[in-house]
Amino acid sequence: MYSIFFLLLCQLCFQYFGNELTLAYAKSFVKKSDVNDDPAVNINDENTEPIIGVLSQEISKLIASKFPERNYKSYIAASYVKFVESSGGRVVPIWIGQPREYYEDIMTKINGVLLPGGATYFNQSNGYHDAGRYIYEIAIEMNDKGIHFPLWGTCLGFELLVYLSAHPNEPRTYCSSRAQALPLEFEKDYDKSRLFANASADIIHILKTYPVTANFHLYCLTQETFAAMKLNEIWRVMSLNHDWDGIEFISTIEHLRYPFYGTQFHPEKNLFEFVKKRNITHTSSAIRASQYFGNFMVNEARRNHQYFANRTEEANKLIYNYNPINTGILGSSFQQQYLFDDEDNARDTVNSLNQSLIIFSITSAYTALNLSREVWL
Repeated sequence: MYSIFFLLLCQLCFQYFGNELTLAYAKSFVKKSDVNDDPAVNINDENTEPIIGVLSQEISKLIASKFPERNYKSYIAASYVKFVESSGGRVVPIWIGQPREYYEDIMTKINGVLLPGGATYFNQSNGYHDAGRYIYEIAIEMNDKGIHFPLWGTCLGFELLVYLSAHPNEPRTYCSSRAQALPLEFEKDYDKSRLFANASADIIHILKTYPVTANFHLYCLTQETFAAMKLNEIWRVMSLNHDWDGIEFISTIEHLRYPFYGTQFHPEKNLFEFVKKRNITHTSSAIRASQYFGNFMVNEARRNHQYFANRTEEANKLIYNYNPINTGILGSSFQQQYLFDDEDNARDTVNSLNQSLIIFSITSAYTALNLSREVWL
């Protein structure tokens, strides 16, 4: 009876999980040795499979118009995905337009969040801003509980981090730094910051000497605004820059209390954006400097040891389930984009619900199996 019951259970699992059955069982019930579990190898007890959530945002009218047969609602520029992956991380897309419970759930299973740059507005309801606000608030709550959960903001994401910390004030001012390649103007004691404390002399030399940071923004955050709104009590400013009109703006920050970081420039563009006439530096020095930021971000996520309940749930959430589209040839400033519609969001939600139900059924059956086995023995 025990054998028959077990075989029936395995058949049920295999029909749903396929080849993932072995992985799900291995993670749930069997401890297998792995080189990453060896303390002589993983000397810092790092998470060797970090997953970073990348927030999607409202799709541009230009790109939406190129696909009239599809009801695309949001996107993620592929350069951000590659930016994470090139430093040894993996990516889960985070949807906009979801209730707070969705963000609370996904943030217990991933190891950090990247708030990307883009061109959406903060006054659009149920979009990038609202999702970012939930993520920001939840990340603070998690860190206050002792869970190391990093946030990284690039350009618009950088602005959003400061915007949320300055609420209800608007900390941004108009400026002109489109397609502007700049070296960083480091502030005093920048090397005391977490972001730059371990940067090599070579990386610092590149950043302060050559125009390797790619700037594409119409808003700026200034020292005057930081002082007036007491944002210096929340954020450390590590570097400044000047736009085309000579306006000084803040270009790198980190939170004084939490592992939150932001750059007004785009390190991912040096590595992966090759649309012509964008004034993006692609020298080997620029690549090394940009890679430094990617490595730092992913290494912060390695300090978080949260994970999905099983490999199948994890696999269903990863960006690998979607294919990037070559939008550079369509007039976009992004070489490639992942485009999402409501069906993608719905399918993701249904997969999660089905996964939870199946795992619950398997766990219950496994428990019942052990109990019945004890009776028969």
